[in-house]
Amino acid sequence: MPTPFVHTTRSIASETIHSLALVSTCGILLMVAWAIWFFSKDITTYSVSDVARLEQAQNTVQVSTQRAGRVVAIAASLGDTLRTGDLLIQLDTSALDLELDGDARVSQRLTEQLTAIERDQSLLDKKFAEEDKALLDQLKFLREQHQLQVSNQQIQAEVAERYERLLQKQQSSELDYLVAKRTYQQMAMETLAAEADIRAEEDRREQIATEYQLVVSELKQRSADIQRKLVEVETRIRQSTLAAGEQQLRAPIAGTLASLADIREGEVLVAGQQVATIQAEGGIGIQAYFPPAQALGHIRPGQYARVKLDGFSWARYGQLHARVERVASAVRQERILVQLSLQGKVPPQLPLLHDLPARVEIATGTKTPYQLLLQRVGDALTGERQSRQATVERLP
Repeated sequence: MPTPFVHTTRSIASETIHSLALVSTCGILLMVAWAIWFFSKDITTYSVSDVARLEQAQNTVQVSTQRAGRVVAIAASLGDTLRTGDLLIQLDTSALDLELDGDARVSQRLTEQLTAIERDQSLLDKKFAEEDKALLDQLKFLREQHQLQVSNQQIQAEVAERYERLLQKQQSSELDYLVAKRTYQQMAMETLAAEADIRAEEDRREQIATEYQLVVSELKQRSADIQRKLVEVETRIRQSTLAAGEQQLRAPIAGTLASLADIREGEVLVAGQQVATIQAEGGIGIQAYFPPAQALGHIRPGQYARVKLDGFSWARYGQLHARVERVASAVRQERILVQLSLQGKVPPQLPLLHDLPARVEIATGTKTPYQLLLQRVGDALTGERQSRQATVERLP
């Protein structure tokens, strides 16, 4: 049966060609995909330091006396947890209390005197306003009367002149002329009297205004003297209050009472004597040291970093997230200090202990595999044994 055998071999050959074409196509596609990945894939690069540790910020404040004084009470004990403003030691303030009490009484009396002067000033202003209004009304009335008298006097003068002309023409009697002239003279005297009354009222008004100004000046002088004394007393009160406050030694910050001087009630302390030390615990930060080639130009404030604690597998316990806060500008012992702060939530299994060693990886940028290969080749050609940067692909 030669014919079926030939058909079978032809069929097998055809299937082999198709399989080879399919395998070749897949290989080419894989090569293209690899080339795209090799030349365009961005891989995050990290600067890595194994010389890193956790650091706890400490803030220690010493408490000293501002003034000399006798201890009357000790309100805190060594190791106490304090809040800002908590009382530590109370010094004697009895003398200051007496001064404060006396000055407070003086201040009250001076304030009452100022109130009395203000009341007298108000009554004086009211009385002067009433008297001045009455005088103005009287002057208005007198001036109106004076104007009327001047008008009547002018009319009477014309009447007297007419009688005089008629007498010269012998058309009127001498008696009528004399009566008219006498009447004119009386009116003139009354006008002069009215003018005198007006001047008298104006003089009286001016005198009252002068007396009012004198009294007001006296009251203002008394008020100024009292206010000056009151300012002096209030200044002494503030000084005594501040002095009394300085006799109460309080915690300037929140924290733990780390030390307390060996003092007892009744003991006299001198000014400037240190009596206590308060230590406030700050947050945990990270200090890492990098070679200059890895730090300079690569690490900048604000960059993301991940921290892995020595002895704690990051796959099991997790890792810390941090941010670069400061990069030192000086090189010490061929290292550059980089300070970081923790960000986000801390895994509950990881202990944040002072001076705990760690590994810090700071994201410094992205490069393609092609660029990384060229960098490795360049490092090998220049004889550098170690890579300037440890490169790790970012986890999705």
